[in-house]
Amino acid sequence: MKHTQQENDKQITVLELRNYLLKPNKLNDFEEYFNNHFVTPMAELDGFTLGQFKINNVNDRFVWLRGFTDMKTRVNFLNDFYINSPTWKNFGQGANAMMLNSDHVHLLKPLEKSTTLDFLDINEGIVLIDFYICNSTLNKVIDLFKTTYIPFLKSLNISDLSLWVSEMQENDFPRLPVFQDKNLLVTITKYKDFAEYEKKQKLITEMNIELKIALQELVTIHSNLVLEKI
Repeated sequence: MKHTQQENDKQITVLELRNYLLKPNKLNDFEEYFNNHFVTPMAELDGFTLGQFKINNVNDRFVWLRGFTDMKTRVNFLNDFYINSPTWKNFGQGANAMMLNSDHVHLLKPLEKSTTLDFLDINEGIVLIDFYICNSTLNKVIDLFKTTYIPFLKSLNISDLSLWVSEMQENDFPRLPVFQDKNLLVTITKYKDFAEYEKKQKLITEMNIELKIALQELVTIHSNLVLEKI
């Protein structure tokens, strides 16, 4: 992950999970272009690149996290960077030329104010992002996670974990659309390598039947992204 250290001093309360569809075989070119032209100028305007990832065996997806201290900082950044900055005026067209779609974006906030993503500041490993859609049951799912599921994960030595929900404040920069789902819970988990990820996932599937049934009853749809650091 290539980024400045400036964001380490910031409390991130707004997170964009951005999943770009690129033209075929453009991942390496886009990643190089992105780091050469955008990461530092964005950080200077308080929009922090917190992680850059690829999906295993996929050459047309660039997934990254951008963090802000709050929604006001976010809208100020978006106007400063995309409307007023020479960076986007000079290099935005080149980035867009390598992309097919950049609108797959979740706007999130931490479930707990103390949440951090410090554990992502490592240049290797696997990041698992789980999406739990909980139609009318989100509060019950959050309670189950806090009381039972997260303690179970910690018993398996899975501790590099953070919980996020959709930021439901108005997206006041509609030029960049985002997903905002009031029924969504997101977990971001870090594993040191693919072997650890596979081992821990096998152990998770062996959870006790009561917990498994409780999750199945409350979670409407569960999907995930298995990401490798670029």
